[in-house]
Amino acid sequence: MGTIFDVKHGMMWRPKTRPPLPVITCLILLATFQALGCSMTKPPTEALARAELTLRTATEARANELAPTDLQRAMEKLEASKKALAAGKNDEARRLAETAQVEAELAEAKADAEIMRLAADKLRQRGDALRQEMESAARSGSPTAKPGSK
Repeated sequence: MGTIFDVKHGMMWRPKTRPPLPVITCLILLATFQALGCSMTKPPTEALARAELTLRTATEARANELAPTDLQRAMEKLEASKKALAAGKNDEARRLAETAQVEAELAEAKADAEIMRLAADKLRQRGDALRQEMESAARSGSPTAKPGSK
């Protein structure tokens, strides 16, 4: 857009320039879609279902008695996720549900580890008891002692 000279008034003026209409229209549409996209995310029903299933599995693995703090934290995150979902905060609800699932998996793993540790302790105690029995039988010379042992 060039400069125009006004002969009658002896002035030069430049017409106001406006951005082309398609550019404005595209920007408005882009802003609208972005705003709708943030509020139109799908509810995290699958993430909630996975978290609830993992919590049940952890409870069945005795996490409520062997890893209660981790399981309690998972339950709290799941409840917070449900509240966020009810408030329409789908992204936050998804994040909290996924965190609850991980916390429940941790509680289950800790419970499994504790069960294994307890089983190992029992085996160790049984082994010690058998060893003591064998040693006392060998000292007393009873027929249950192995041949060739002291």
